[in-house]
Amino acid sequence: MELLKRLGGWQRPSLLLLAATLLVVSVLYGQSLTTQLKQFRTASSVALDSQWKKVLALFGNDDFYLYVVGILLSIQIPFWSFGILFMFVDYYNWPRWTRKYKLQPGTHEPVDLNRLKETIQVVLINQWSVSFPLLISSYFMKKFTNTMPVIDDLPSLQRFIIDFIIFIIVDEIGLYYVHRLMHHPKLYSWVHKKHHEWPAPIAITFVYSTRIEFVLNMIPVVLGPLMTNPHLFTLWAWYAFVHLRGLKNHSGYHIPGLTSSEEHNYHHMMNNACFSRSPFLDGIHGTDKGFRAYLARKELEKQQKNE
Repeated sequence: MELLKRLGGWQRPSLLLLAATLLVVSVLYGQSLTTQLKQFRTASSVALDSQWKKVLALFGNDDFYLYVVGILLSIQIPFWSFGILFMFVDYYNWPRWTRKYKLQPGTHEPVDLNRLKETIQVVLINQWSVSFPLLISSYFMKKFTNTMPVIDDLPSLQRFIIDFIIFIIVDEIGLYYVHRLMHHPKLYSWVHKKHHEWPAPIAITFVYSTRIEFVLNMIPVVLGPLMTNPHLFTLWAWYAFVHLRGLKNHSGYHIPGLTSSEEHNYHHMMNNACFSRSPFLDGIHGTDKGFRAYLARKELEKQQKNE
């Protein structure tokens, strides 16, 4: 009412007419819109379930192939598709417009081929001599404990979202404290130092680490799914997301439209700050103070350059 008093006389009838119109529309068409949304959701669910049945048929409805091979594909396809893309950009410095998004200009232009080969080798060893055997062991453990994920009808959107939120929260908390532990002076040199051989990281260095670090980093990632035992499709989506996020955070670029990779890039530069994947726990523990000061200096330099 106070707002109406402040408006001119000619505006009051217009607003009242608009409010009345919206009320009539909501009464007349609200039920219809709700029904249409329900119908769309039902139709979408039927279509997605139909596609899922085709996936199950492709794997022969065999839970070994669906669990082990399915998870492997959900990791390997996104990781190497985008990993190779970033390697191409870093080695050939092309397309040139990508340079303006580089977080540490002048580094890896181009990336050293010998270092790249050595990094690829370490990544493949971690993926196949550590991750693959653990995945096989996980399958048989789930069979033994009768906790295999559901593989039939797709989960509801609500269940999918809830599971994903739990995964992200558990992973965020676990990663922060595991990461800080690996920076302890008694552990750093033989657990985590290898990963920091790249002060200016490239995408695939996400998995460039010692084997023990690789296992430690897996704990926060798998803990959420262990807590909720989600649908198999949710597991596939989660592992694909984890690896795409890791590639982005280690890419050395601030990719437009995505959350910034600058915090983790700063962690590689300075080695003593920004231990989490988001600013939340770093803010609580004060391990982002240097990063905030760094951003302030960059902004000041940018303003001075534009003057």
